[in-house]
Amino acid sequence: MEALLRLLQLVKRELRADDAYVALGGEASQDPCEIEYELQTSCRLVVRLAEPPEDPAPLLRRMGELAWAFVGTVGEAVETLDTTSARPRGDHALVDILADLRDVTEADVALVVDRQSPMIWGCSEPGLGLSDRPAARRLAKQLAVLSEAGIDPVGEASAKDLRPNEATGLERTRQALQSAERHSTGGAARLVATTRALLALDDGDDDISRLPTDDEPGLATKAFGNLYRVALVFTRPFSPLRIEGVLRRALPIIERLVLDLPPLDPQPKGGRVVPLRRD
Repeated sequence: MEALLRLLQLVKRELRADDAYVALGGEASQDPCEIEYELQTSCRLVVRLAEPPEDPAPLLRRMGELAWAFVGTVGEAVETLDTTSARPRGDHALVDILADLRDVTEADVALVVDRQSPMIWGCSEPGLGLSDRPAARRLAKQLAVLSEAGIDPVGEASAKDLRPNEATGLERTRQALQSAERHSTGGAARLVATTRALLALDDGDDDISRLPTDDEPGLATKAFGNLYRVALVFTRPFSPLRIEGVLRRALPIIERLVLDLPPLDPQPKGGRVVPLRRD
């Protein structure tokens, strides 16, 4: 955390900003006086200036240079902040249950998503850094750009030729992939599969059972509590009938854990996202 505070002080001084802070999750700021640099998935370095800059590009490049000098220790600080402050402590049991569900079904990742808000309430792989669907959607678009350019996104997790002076989507995507891979072997591949699978959840509220193809991961979802869906992401073939049975048995436990979560204040809006309890 000390490294993160040093970075904020340095950025504020170097860019002559009124303020500098880190935003976890939520949508990007629309304030013309604010400039953002993505440190990793769902985590952005934000500076607020006295007035909108004529050309933000030089300031953005300088933010990238400063952030790069702190990249290792800042990553650790952000991970600590994300697990101790941004998420309610009660979600540890939910993460454990989702990890068990992942193992039983032989899925790559298990998640609980909100059907009416951007929230991801729980994930079997917290190291992927996925806190909300808008952030996952942005990352999925960047990964698609890499694929269209003939670049293997998973291979970028081991790329060494990062260019800290270029605040590009490519560099930010590489950082997200490397962060996921550092948490666990194969994390980059799971991050790619999960971001692609989450895009399918934007298409409707119906339960999904889709086997993986060469280009797309498999996905199995089940709605519960009127507001939530549990989603399983697969990169290997699975039996839809077996998965359906496992999900039916697991849903009562998952629903109880989700409804027991304390309220969570999402960023950047002032509203509250609260698990809805049924009478």
